[in-house]
Amino acid sequence: MTRAVTFTQAQVRRAVKAAESAGLRVRKVTINADGSITVDSGDNPLPTVDTRKAAVAASWDDFA
Repeated sequence: MTRAVTFTQAQVRRAVKAAESAGLRVRKVTINADGSITVDSGDNPLPTVDTRKAAVAASWDDFA
């Protein structure tokens, strides 16, 4: 069974253009099942991983 398209390419283009004109760098565009469009900007930094904590967690058996 096919569903009707709930968004158009023009709507996506307008959303991306609006984000870029606001000074955001578009990283990802998501179209949800209800037709809403989410624009994820690249300006939000990804969480950093503290490798010192990861090394301690990986070496739990060194203390046995």
